[in-house]
Amino acid sequence: MQGIKDIWHYANNTIKTARQLINERLQPLGLSSAEGNILLSLLNADRILMQEDLVAQLEISKPAVSRALVSLETKGLITREKDETDKRISRINLTAKALQMGPQVQKIYEDIFTIASQGVSEEEIAGFIEIFRRVSESFSGARQEERQRGTYHVRE
Repeated sequence: MQGIKDIWHYANNTIKTARQLINERLQPLGLSSAEGNILLSLLNADRILMQEDLVAQLEISKPAVSRALVSLETKGLITREKDETDKRISRINLTAKALQMGPQVQKIYEDIFTIASQGVSEEEIAGFIEIFRRVSESFSGARQEERQRGTYHVRE
């Protein structure tokens, strides 16, 4: 493997391993990584978020966010409140139980971020971010083009 193939390999491994670590650490709290990611977003938000906000922020599908929200609601960690003017919109509110659990969830993610940054300088992290930003933009652009064309096209 060389070049972009190495990035692909290590990115997949990084995501998989990080998700496994997060799942293992959230398990005692009765949470999955998907639920933890949503709670972290809600805990760090400076305003009340809607389901659409979470879809955009976390870049995961509406059905995946919906499933996680149902689970969080069942566990008593969030409530959903319909918008007065547009009943299709639900505002997501953290419960007292979620706020009490919040510091533990945030600590788990901070520990994961600390593990990820071991042996990596701030300069290297900045370069890494720039590379991944460009790769992400390439993928997003290609996906948008394919959607506009309405077909998937194998390039020769």
